[in-house]
Amino acid sequence: TARDGEDILCYLSTPPPSTPNTGALVLIIHGGPQTRDYWCYEPLCQLLCNRGMSVLRVNYRGSTGFGTKFLRKGLNGTVFTGVQDDIEDAALHAISNGWAKRDRIAIFGGSFGGYCALHAMTFKPNLYCCAVAICPVTVVGAAESAGSFYGSPLVKQYKRKLWGDEVFSNEAAARAVSPIFHVSNIARPVMLVHGEDDPRVPMSHSDRVIDDLKRRSKDKGNHCLSGCEYITFADEGHGVRKEKNILYMYDKVEQFLCRQLDLPVVANLEECWTHGNSATIRDMD
Repeated sequence: TARDGEDILCYLSTPPPSTPNTGALVLIIHGGPQTRDYWCYEPLCQLLCNRGMSVLRVNYRGSTGFGTKFLRKGLNGTVFTGVQDDIEDAALHAISNGWAKRDRIAIFGGSFGGYCALHAMTFKPNLYCCAVAICPVTVVGAAESAGSFYGSPLVKQYKRKLWGDEVFSNEAAARAVSPIFHVSNIARPVMLVHGEDDPRVPMSHSDRVIDDLKRRSKDKGNHCLSGCEYITFADEGHGVRKEKNILYMYDKVEQFLCRQLDLPVVANLEECWTHGNSATIRDMD
């Protein structure tokens, strides 16, 4: 139950009973935002549970499949407030129920889920030990200069309804909820993954986060880049679809999460499975 009394359906997957309870948990946040997670076989959940992590998938307000009233609760700017509260409340619920330890929670998401992951790292920097964001939205509304979907009027209408009039029209309001303008708050490692030909969320969304982290590292001489990773894939768009690239990506995601959650790191996947992938590991110096 969220802080305002709204019931939020989440799915918890746990490692095998023979596995020691390490308190490591990954929140997986679906994209959309108007879609949902289902209780079914999910390869990523199985992979992470096999490596000793619990997984909590959150059907925040605005997710589909729970009725029109619930869906509408995710419109008109609620994605920046109530939705983010739902995600935080799910993490706190996991801690209070003993499913996770406070210093061993990671957050993972793609597209809008990637926005939520970076929102968490910029606005709740002490709750999560790391984040993985795939093709993340990092700037929204009136603050977005690089258009997507070629300025389609239907998409603009949808975004206005989703973001709300203020964020859609007012640059200051949009900057206030766009992670790119709050990168200075990031204090824990992030892993970014992006398709180089993404037409929906241009790769510049991720590039700007990394560039800002690099600037901070040089200007202040701190270690904000320590543990961060950035991988891009040629010939991939909004998400990673080709089998060799998928296997390569999740091999790297698995290793990143294991390192940050202080779990045993498995060896690299055999090259025969990923040979011919189009990944580029971007320089973080």
